Amino acid sequence: MNLNALRYFLEVAKCKSIRRASERLHVAASAISRQISALEHELDCVLLDRRSDGVRLTEAGERLWAHGLKIEAQLHLVQSDIDDLRALHRGEIRITTVEGITENFLPRILTEFNEAYPDVTFEIVVASRDETVDALDRYQADIGFVYDFSNHHALEAFAHYHQPLKAFVPSKHTLADGRPIELPELMGYDHVLPDSSFGISQLIKRIAKKQKAQVAPKTISNKLQFLRSYALLNNAVFFVPAQAVYSEINADVLVPVNLQCSAFDHRHLSIARRRQRALSPAAELFAKFAEDRFSEWEEKDEAALKAARKRWWINED
Repeated sequence: MNLNALRYFLEVAKCKSIRRASERLHVAASAISRQISALEHELDCVLLDRRSDGVRLTEAGERLWAHGLKIEAQLHLVQSDIDDLRALHRGEIRITTVEGITENFLPRILTEFNEAYPDVTFEIVVASRDETVDALDRYQADIGFVYDFSNHHALEAFAHYHQPLKAFVPSKHTLADGRPIELPELMGYDHVLPDSSFGISQLIKRIAKKQKAQVAPKTISNKLQFLRSYALLNNAVFFVPAQAVYSEINADVLVPVNLQCSAFDHRHLSIARRRQRALSPAAELFAKFAEDRFSEWEEKDEAALKAARKRWWINED
């Protein structure tokens, strides 16, 4: 099988369009079409249902897509293994991650790692919890950072960072004084939530249902950065782990709410991978590097919250 043709096919299947695949690969659409036609001839089957609005995979195409992703992952591992044998610590690491760690933790960890291993490159995709799990399942990521990891037939988690979910309000909000509040009462204030593919939203709705709290967000989005900006402008409650908003906490722009909800305290960020999949030496090295810094960042989280509570909560010593 022509591996170049397989690569073109996988990109077309991902983009659902030969034109978009052409733009991503910087290869002429006609060349991609010819290679896929040759692949169809070799396999004696139709792989793509070509339509005016793009392409759809046939049943044979779906099966090749599933096998092709595994082949692509193995080729990626072979390249990394060869690079490691040359003692260059070179390779590309594909990471899919939830948005909650993209403001502080992940950029700083990547920077520290590249100072030690400058020849390792990263491809970072920011996604929801469900999308991150799906990327790992489909071999589209080497490792993933995901909240509230639960049992999955194809994935395994091997490192955990304790990150309680916290509620924050703008400094002008009445709840900025640290008065104790239960979740049902809190949800009576204007609040914003990420969409249902996010672990944050899933957790809040699950606990709210148990406590008979009404969840009625002022706005829903798939971007935490947008929700943060909206909450600040509209004096609304915003839910994130502390390290996602260090800058806003330190600048007294966002203040932690004194929420009495122990269920939010047991939340973890996990590093996950495809079960029984061998990671490249570079990916193994980075995963261990990140895990070794979890405890340090847990302490930073608590220190930032403690300082904010001392500045803002009227009954906090």
